[in-house]
Amino acid sequence: MQSLFKPGARINQDHKHKYIHILAYAASVVEAWKKNKRVSINKDELKSTSKAVETVHNLCCNENKGASELVAELSTLYQCIRFPVVAMGVLRWVDWTVSEPRYFQLQTDHTPVHLALLDEISTCHQLLHPQVLQLLVKLFETEHSQLDVMEQLELKKTLLDRMVHLLSRGYVLPVVGYIRKCLEKLDTDISLIRYFVTEVLDVIAPPYTSDFVQLFLPILENDSIAGTIKTEGEHDPVAEFIAHCKSNFILVN
Repeated sequence: MQSLFKPGARINQDHKHKYIHILAYAASVVEAWKKNKRVSINKDELKSTSKAVETVHNLCCNENKGASELVAELSTLYQCIRFPVVAMGVLRWVDWTVSEPRYFQLQTDHTPVHLALLDEISTCHQLLHPQVLQLLVKLFETEHSQLDVMEQLELKKTLLDRMVHLLSRGYVLPVVGYIRKCLEKLDTDISLIRYFVTEVLDVIAPPYTSDFVQLFLPILENDSIAGTIKTEGEHDPVAEFIAHCKSNFILVN
């Protein structure tokens, strides 16, 4: 995995196809064994998996391809990401790439292509949700000292957008639980918590589980949040959510 997806990794071209075959074989071939003897083997997905791994390896590890060239290949990347082993490789590649100290300093897009790929991984692969959140949390908590204060806030909003997308794909309690901890530790700009609350309220609707309410409601009722989120017109999603919870749940303080 590291040889095929780590930026700058030197791989012997004579061995590359062997690496691709081994990785694709391990991920896609199903063998049945009985008494130490293989009784059946299913290779139906081996060829397509190998092709997807090779395609994405060539895109990701081509040092001559910048972000703009990757944007042109997004449809190909999205198709290949549907293969779980490719999604895992892309996730590792994104982690290595965005962890470079100057990565965000050089970005001009509001949502860098590497972060957009995390959304697609979240959409296609539920089992990778924990790893996606782990990467987002690492980036959110990293000191990006090369950026000015406003640029850091905008970057963190972009990362929160990715967390909200992850929440919308079903990974709810871990995402909300993390933001709850940020609020309790008092180490996160309160405007970012308000931003998260606003974005979440925009994508959720009843019915809610009691676990979600017990995690999310205290965030809204916090003195720094309640009454501070501006809304257009008479629609007040914060008040509406609180009223819904109080009329439908037995709340334990």
